[in-house]
Amino acid sequence: MSNLYFNNVEKVGQLYLEYVFFEFESEPILFICHDQLNQTYLCLCSDIRYGQKWIITKCDTKILRALITAEIDIVTAFLKHQKAIVIDMDMEGTEKSYEINTEEIDPLDLPKPGTFIRCNKEKAQNYLLQLETNSE
Repeated sequence: MSNLYFNNVEKVGQLYLEYVFFEFESEPILFICHDQLNQTYLCLCSDIRYGQKWIITKCDTKILRALITAEIDIVTAFLKHQKAIVIDMDMEGTEKSYEINTEEIDPLDLPKPGTFIRCNKEKAQNYLLQLETNSE
């Protein structure tokens, strides 16, 4: 069901694509991945012009619920933890990843404050329910 999306991520290992909230031209923009330990990560493709860049942060069902129900905006979800991971991929497809403190994230790499998730809310709620059920 899940596909390998990122390989050899700094301090994480492999990440598998699990759920896409928003995509552009079939490219996931805001999505969920999980690692081999089944930890959940919120991922945002922040640049696709000269290669690709992603911002990744750990995420739990509480944060996901608040995000889906518009209790928090996207920026808040990314800044909940002290650390995040940045993955850069050049035009040849070579990936490099590194961990940063969330206060070091370039504000231009995240949506403007007050930007809420746009997705099929019913599908997202069903995904969340499935995630919560599997974690019990």
